[in-house]
Amino acid sequence: MDRNSFFTVELIISHFLRTQQNCYYLPFNQLKMKLKIKLASLLLLIISTIAFSCKKDKDDNANTTKTKTELITKGSWKRTALISDPAYDWNANGVFDTNNLNTMFPCEKDNFETYQTNGMVVTNEGATKCDASDPQTWSVTWRFGDNETKLIWDGNDVYTLLELTETTLKFQSTFVENGVTYTQVETYGH
Repeated sequence: MDRNSFFTVELIISHFLRTQQNCYYLPFNQLKMKLKIKLASLLLLIISTIAFSCKKDKDDNANTTKTKTELITKGSWKRTALISDPAYDWNANGVFDTNNLNTMFPCEKDNFETYQTNGMVVTNEGATKCDASDPQTWSVTWRFGDNETKLIWDGNDVYTLLELTETTLKFQSTFVENGVTYTQVETYGH
């Protein structure tokens, strides 16, 4: 083999290797690009799955129906209305009204009640007490009765539950005083 032939073979091999090298670079670059696209797609899929999963969990929690015990023990309740039929003399001072909040003393209006899961209800006298010697709080037992349609305080005070939601507690009681039957509806809010 002469020298020119050797260079010719070397040139052909060199050209072949360069051509093959360019062929290898091109698919490798394309492979890198495809890999980047797949990784980006996978990352987007993972983020979307997590985002929608969290949203679904929040929605599931929002749609969960709470029990009456969970609703009533959620926090403290403050009286927002006390309606009497017929008009009632709340303070035994000769002033009759169907809206007994109008005739209540301020020291009565600021009271609030907290129902506890242990079966106790705590009445708090609020910022003002009608009698300074009264305790700030006092407790009695409470429970539901008649398939949670009645609210029973201290074992014998029975109230008919009219409404119990996240924000409203409403119940009714009936009693007789001086031969007159009174029906009172009490409404509480958070």
